[in-house]
Amino acid sequence: MSALRWGRGVAGLRRALWPAGRHGLLTEEGTLGVIGGRRRSLSASPCEQDRRKDWGHVELLEVLEARVRQLQAESEAEVTVKKVAMAQASEAGGIQPPRKAQMGAGDRWAQKLDEEQRLMERRKEQLRERVQKGGKRLWRVELRKEPRLLSRKLAKQLQRWQKGTPQSPWEEQLEQLLQEAPQRLSCEEASRDPEAKLEGQQQKLLSFLECCLHTGHLPLAHHVLVTYHSRSQQQKLLTLAMYNAVMLGWAREGSFKELVYVFFMVKDAGLTPDLLSYAAALQCMGRLDQDTDTIRRCLKQMAQDGLQLEGLFTSVLLSEEERAELLKAVRKAKPTFSVPCPRPPPPQVNTSPLLREIYAKPNCTVSYPRLHLPLKKLQELFQQQLSMELATTVTVESVEKAPPLTKEVLHARQTLTILRAQWEKALCRELQETKESEAYAAHEGRSSLFPYLCLLSEKELVEMLLQTLQVLPAHGESLFYLAHRLGQRVFNRHMVQRKQLSNQVQVLEKQYSKYLHLLASDTQVAEPCLPRQYWEALGLPEYPQEQPWSLSVLVQLGKRLAEMLVQAVRMPSNLATPRDSNTLIPVLYHVYSFRSFRQIGILKPHPAFRQLLETAAEGTLTFESTEVPMLCPPLPWTSPHSGAFLLSPTKMMRSVEGTQQHQVLLERCRPAELHGALDALTQLGNCAWQVNGPVLDLVLELFNNKGCPHLGVPAPPLEAPRPPEGRQAPDACLQPNVPPTQKAELRRELARRLKMAREMHSLRTEALYRLSMAQHLRGRIFWLPHNMDFRGRTYPFPPHFNHLGSDLARALLEFAQGRPLGPQGLNWLKIHLVNLTGLKKHESLQARRDLADELMEDILDSADRPMTGRKWWMEADEPWQTLACCMEIARAVRAPDPTAYVSHFPVHQDGSCNGLQHYAALGRDSAGAASVNLMPSDLPQDVYSGVAAQVEVFRRQDAEQGMRVAQVLEGFISRKVVKQTVMTVVYGVTRYGGRLQIERRLRELQDFPQEFVWEASHYLVRQVFNSLQEMFSGTRSIQRWLTDSARLIAHMGSAVEWVTPLGIPIIQPYHRDSKVTIKGGLQNLSFNSSVDTSQKPNTLKQKNGFPPNFIHSLDSSHMMLTALHCYRKGLTFVSVHDCFWTHAADVAVMNQVCREQFVQLHSQPILHDLSRFLRNRFCSDPRASKNIWASRLMDTLLSVPKPGTFDLEQVKHSTYFFS
Repeated sequence: MSALRWGRGVAGLRRALWPAGRHGLLTEEGTLGVIGGRRRSLSASPCEQDRRKDWGHVELLEVLEARVRQLQAESEAEVTVKKVAMAQASEAGGIQPPRKAQMGAGDRWAQKLDEEQRLMERRKEQLRERVQKGGKRLWRVELRKEPRLLSRKLAKQLQRWQKGTPQSPWEEQLEQLLQEAPQRLSCEEASRDPEAKLEGQQQKLLSFLECCLHTGHLPLAHHVLVTYHSRSQQQKLLTLAMYNAVMLGWAREGSFKELVYVFFMVKDAGLTPDLLSYAAALQCMGRLDQDTDTIRRCLKQMAQDGLQLEGLFTSVLLSEEERAELLKAVRKAKPTFSVPCPRPPPPQVNTSPLLREIYAKPNCTVSYPRLHLPLKKLQELFQQQLSMELATTVTVESVEKAPPLTKEVLHARQTLTILRAQWEKALCRELQETKESEAYAAHEGRSSLFPYLCLLSEKELVEMLLQTLQVLPAHGESLFYLAHRLGQRVFNRHMVQRKQLSNQVQVLEKQYSKYLHLLASDTQVAEPCLPRQYWEALGLPEYPQEQPWSLSVLVQLGKRLAEMLVQAVRMPSNLATPRDSNTLIPVLYHVYSFRSFRQIGILKPHPAFRQLLETAAEGTLTFESTEVPMLCPPLPWTSPHSGAFLLSPTKMMRSVEGTQQHQVLLERCRPAELHGALDALTQLGNCAWQVNGPVLDLVLELFNNKGCPHLGVPAPPLEAPRPPEGRQAPDACLQPNVPPTQKAELRRELARRLKMAREMHSLRTEALYRLSMAQHLRGRIFWLPHNMDFRGRTYPFPPHFNHLGSDLARALLEFAQGRPLGPQGLNWLKIHLVNLTGLKKHESLQARRDLADELMEDILDSADRPMTGRKWWMEADEPWQTLACCMEIARAVRAPDPTAYVSHFPVHQDGSCNGLQHYAALGRDSAGAASVNLMPSDLPQDVYSGVAAQVEVFRRQDAEQGMRVAQVLEGFISRKVVKQTVMTVVYGVTRYGGRLQIERRLRELQDFPQEFVWEASHYLVRQVFNSLQEMFSGTRSIQRWLTDSARLIAHMGSAVEWVTPLGIPIIQPYHRDSKVTIKGGLQNLSFNSSVDTSQKPNTLKQKNGFPPNFIHSLDSSHMMLTALHCYRKGLTFVSVHDCFWTHAADVAVMNQVCREQFVQLHSQPILHDLSRFLRNRFCSDPRASKNIWASRLMDTLLSVPKPGTFDLEQVKHSTYFFS
């Protein structure tokens, strides 16, 4: 092994474990006892030096031990950087090193180190005993309460008051502080907006302080606040919200002296107290029953600061008990004061012309749909969902075939039970030690993880870690991804508990019961309205919004929990190697591996542990409650952070983790501006679903019988490719006499097989989750709550089982509420069936119906004997949906009256290259409109075939001129070769990306000469772009205008922003990412963060992303408009982006609404509105006139592409616009 390779392997070994006996303890409120904590000082006592020397020997031993294992496993691609006791490779399914390597120097080193290991174990035990004995000598340090003020004047004032002995010194202090604080504010300090969004370290610090308050560690929060305030550089991070949080904590305790200390710091920082500051002071006075004069002076100063007394009760969110103490203080000074009645907010009306009809007063034509379930049933479903969210997890029976209960299986299960009991105790000990060390860090004035680790009970955290261990895949998981997931789970559970403690659950039960009167089948409401409007009319009380934790906090917390799992969870080595001694070895080990040319840390389970799990085959899966469909209708979306799940925290707009700019833009919007998006998301989530039982039975039969990859049912792991045998076996090819070329070929073959096995495992696991959840929900009704991405495209929350999945996933779902087919429903089922097969794509609707009639014998045979008949359905493009449709048609045609047959089957209508449809409508491009079915025609137009034909014209011309590659391509240019590139050009694919797409298609052609693939793909991508330029001239000009505008905006140092036609604010989250590094532990974790909009934008991503993102925002607007108008007409409607679903009986109505709303959308001056918005946003600053980029941007924005002559009204009569 080269020195370079060894150097890289050792780079992460600086993280040797600190003694397991490290202690720290919060002994009393306000004091912190620490034993053996790690110090930052370079000096140490002799005892401490001796201890460090011992642990230095331990670290050296671990380094040498890792080196030996690397020598023994030199052929492995991954380098173990964590101390791991590895079993022999043959027993674990690995590759045996050559015999010479086994018997060489590495073996002698290992023998020597075994002796050293036993000696060091004895020394460790002695050291732990010494540490425990030293625990009796606790040294206690007072947590700081008195601030060190940077202002000399204030410092002297505080000192004088502390030494003085007036009757009530702290009340007088507060009075003078309130009078002087506003005068202290300078122009520079005034720019520090306390209401500004918290970013980075500020967000991290605020969440630390709030968690301290939630966990009863108020003195620690005060101590950290004082520490930060005392250092001028750290004081810049502090905001009024942080001071207020600690003040409110002292107010709840009735600690007036400490509250005044915080007021001193507020004044010293140059901040002006706000309503919450005064509410804290007055609440504290109410608890202490302060004299009337003190309260009156406080109220007088508040009035002088321009703050209204009524605002304490209308603008500040406090608990009922806090409001009562506040009112007690106010009435002592003003006996006649009465709490103002909450004024209903003034009615806000959405002013978008596109939504005028939606929010017009309902008339007789409005027919909002209701659920088919009675009120009592819905209330029962609500209780089930509430119980599930309070438990935070859901246990589901696995659908994998259970093994017979042999002795081996029973023994494996018994072993796991014993091990888990041991792991629980070990994790509890590790958690306690971790808390102690983190408490010591907090004592030093740092915002450590201590309060986060106290949010949940030790039992809850241990259960969470063991669940994580249970589902860890055999090939491991990225430490970053695992850490982020663990941190997010802690946050979600904490939020649920907070709502329980604040009485929100009881209030929710009452409100939701009233809300169900709008949806139930057996109740009536006075006036029909949208669910959001009805919910808001119920007047749900407001609660303080919990500040989300930053990405760095989530990852840091999750990383620490993952490290605890690695350090504490061990198993006997004889489980891996039966002949081995019964020593404990780690269940998890940490390795580095390369993923997409990046070296990342991975946590892998020991193969013996995975084997134990597989043998035990316990047969249950555990999911977070937010990963499972809801059992009752979701809460209506009423704000960017309120909707969907009953208790679990949600966001209206999902985004790249760590980014906050989207949420900030949404919070700043007037509520009425978001009504369209809120109501559309609510409507999509209100669609009730059920599982298609007959299809699920067939899928499960295949799933438990070696699978069927052709039909999308993954094969079990036993079917994965095995390592070569015989002369090609790994151990044979590692012999010294094997040529290097053969070794290289073997490595490539092993890598290929390993990659295929991992992919098969991933697909199998995904299918297992989906099918297990479907089986769990069989016979039940459920709902899929939705939110959206930053462009406005909507997605369901549950990731494993939803209608956005594969063909198999979609076939398992059907509407819970059925509709009679009516006179045309059966015809639409037949058309839908032919669409799913991929036949007759270029034929009329009548031709498709005729084909379905011709194939009726095959359709009925597929429905009756899907696995034993002619299996016609298996040859379709979407086989499982085709089979489900065959079964629905069979039931319908066999019904006594097909028109009365109640169908639950969803019928789809797809847009015809929807991105190009929007471009053609924006540019009024007649030629482009005809190519994408915006114009009426007898047969559907196929843009992909049109582009292929145009490319063939260019190819023929070049071939006649003697171009070799054009001659080679004769007969190979087809619709399939160009389709993906044409489809993605509209979404911003570059020539480089397009070339790769075409290269893949050419390699799939067996007859094409492979030596010409590279040259031919270059030639074809150029001709595809030329063809699109000729066929869609208006489209390309709009794309260039959008790209140029985004490039200039990025050069000005800003991210591109715009507002969709429905009023959703959008900002592109492409910035020059700043690296965030979390040091220590298993490894240094580095990740990119683009939290702050002040970061410089990524110019390339901004300009390339603007055209496709803008078009996505238009297609999402079209979908939302269609959803809202369908809801107004009483239709069931869901979508998969540009694919709209409804009942067969309602397809004609949905088609009409879809076309009308497309015309309505594009009748707006979309490009001119965009130009006006961008000019106001980026060119209105007077300083911009001197900026050359701003000048160029103004010129570009004024040059809006001129539209063509296409008449949009023709879309209403186009049969194949969506079909």
